[in-house]
Amino acid sequence: MNLILEEKQGANGVVILTVDGFIDTSTSPVFEEKIKKLYAENKAKLVLDLSKTEFISSAGWGIMIAYLKKMRNAGGDIRLAEMIDNVDKVFKLMEFDNLINSYKLVDEAVKSYKE
Repeated sequence: MNLILEEKQGANGVVILTVDGFIDTSTSPVFEEKIKKLYAENKAKLVLDLSKTEFISSAGWGIMIAYLKKMRNAGGDIRLAEMIDNVDKVFKLMEFDNLINSYKLVDEAVKSYKE
């Protein structure tokens, strides 16, 4: 399975990372390296655009949870946007909605950093 990560700069220092494909055990190292790089570059305000993400395994969710505290400690956060139904169902089933904020639209997630 392939994973394509596209980084865009949003308003107020927010980085929008579009995740296209599957995050599973074979692609999670690429995903983790990108998150790690953003964190190292002090790009702690992150919105993950998941509109093209077809599947996220426990490895992918684990990376998000692992970096969530680091990003928050650095004055940022990880916020999710535009999850497809199957990904959203797992997100809620695992009760990650108690930890990570999610939004219907990328723009809403970006704007939420101003609040």
